[in-house]
Amino acid sequence: MIGNLSYMQVAILIATCTQNTGYVLLRRFSQGVLREKASPAAILLVGEIMKLVTSMAMIVRDPENSGVQRDLTWRGKFAWWGRTSKVMLVPASVYLTMNMLSFVALARIDAGLFTILAQAKILTTALFGRVMLGKELHERKWRALILVALGAMLITNQRAPAKVGNVDSYDFYVGTAAALLEITLSGAVTVYFERVLKGTTTPHTVWDRNIQLAAMSGLTFVPIALMETRGQFIFADFGLVTFLVSFLGALGGILVALCVRYTDSVMKCLATCASIVLTTSLSSLLLGATVDFVIAVGSTIVVVSILNYFDEGGVLEPKAPPEGRGAAPQSALADLEAAKKQGSELHDDGKDQN
Repeated sequence: MIGNLSYMQVAILIATCTQNTGYVLLRRFSQGVLREKASPAAILLVGEIMKLVTSMAMIVRDPENSGVQRDLTWRGKFAWWGRTSKVMLVPASVYLTMNMLSFVALARIDAGLFTILAQAKILTTALFGRVMLGKELHERKWRALILVALGAMLITNQRAPAKVGNVDSYDFYVGTAAALLEITLSGAVTVYFERVLKGTTTPHTVWDRNIQLAAMSGLTFVPIALMETRGQFIFADFGLVTFLVSFLGALGGILVALCVRYTDSVMKCLATCASIVLTTSLSSLLLGATVDFVIAVGSTIVVVSILNYFDEGGVLEPKAPPEGRGAAPQSALADLEAAKKQGSELHDDGKDQN
């Protein structure tokens, strides 16, 4: 076990880590290698539809997964979801902006760098958690989070192009700026979503909120996809990899909600952070990205910092060395003390006789 986490929490965090790795690599492979021309908004739209259908299926499977009244018809349920969805307008609009920024970034920087840069959202999430939720972290945990950011900066510096002023350098800085802006928005909206899921008295469950969020996000993606495809069929350029990207995006949305609901925002970011080693390694093997000593050191710093975050900082009690291993047996110690005492008594007797 990790810290005080339950098996369910660990499973959710591991699933989030795995999903993030596959999502980033597939998006980079789709855009950077296959050069697929599918509309980014259309890809996100398909993902939201998948998330909507999955959430509804979970409610049909077990009505306890929803806070809606059981005796309502599906029309009544959709009306209830619509009436109570105003609070989800903020994350829907912010997630739209973030997803578009991530496509801009991944078109210009490689998957490993994008994932490493994204780990800085841990700091923004922790800061927004302090401001919006009043969460206080121990200094030891703040040091661990800062080390994560420093490890990301180390790798970012190593990945920067050697020459400045050419097209490659421009793309690099544009992609990095888009990723950093997404990081800031991510910290704010993740904490806001946590407050919605945990801090309200409404009967909404994770699946209710996913339905509301998917519906709102999907509606915003439709006009954008139509503009990007210039009135053509928005799914015309979809391939198998594109559908897989949409599927992993939908899975990520569900896992994020589960992470925030059953752990917290910072741990969700740590799960994403844990994918750094796997993503960088697979990016090198599959996409040809370079992994040198400095990048390996930066990745190690990030991983060790995650372990430090979960370290509760307890003091270990010193253990007595076992007999025969660097320490005299207890019987030998007793005989030695007795001999010292007897020698002291004989010395005192000699003084008296003199």
